[in-house]
Amino acid sequence: MSFNLTAGPDTDIWRKPPAHIAFNAPTHPTTPTNHPLSTFKSARLTFSLPPASKLTQYDQAGLLLSLTRKGTTASGPPEKWLKTGVEFYNGSPYVSTVGCDQWADWSVVPFSVLKEAGEGKVEATVEVAREDMALWVYAVEGSKKVPLREVAWFFAGEEEWEISVAAYAARPGKEEQGGLEAGFKGLEVVAG
Repeated sequence: MSFNLTAGPDTDIWRKPPAHIAFNAPTHPTTPTNHPLSTFKSARLTFSLPPASKLTQYDQAGLLLSLTRKGTTASGPPEKWLKTGVEFYNGSPYVSTVGCDQWADWSVVPFSVLKEAGEGKVEATVEVAREDMALWVYAVEGSKKVPLREVAWFFAGEEEWEISVAAYAARPGKEEQGGLEAGFKGLEVVAG
């Protein structure tokens, strides 16, 4: 299934001390299904961004994993999350991963897995997979998975947590005009 998301200005998923918390980016599905974290195995998604000439600093799209405590209702941003995808930074698209256990961290990697998707668009596929008690983030190039990051904290205390998986897009710039339209296909979640 293919779909698009449009992110308006001042949308983001980010948490930076001492008090900046943003979790207002559009997602698909809008209300994703929760699974016990202990049953999560993997998720994969392919997505594309417009040509660089239409992008602004920190424009991004990708895969979002949100963790909520079992038995709680969502009344705000999840306590923990991870996002990985493509982010436009200093004039170039990068593969980007942000993990948030308490505060967010961020890594960007220039990678050959970013392909031309026609009309100057950039396309990439990412996969996250459980390996023992860690979550691994991969960029996918054909049948090859390129390891980007190990997230060691992700499954700690897993019996207390539920996970939801969604696609997201964000345009953090407050002064930008118009929305960022990102394309998505092939959202796959393996749990159970």
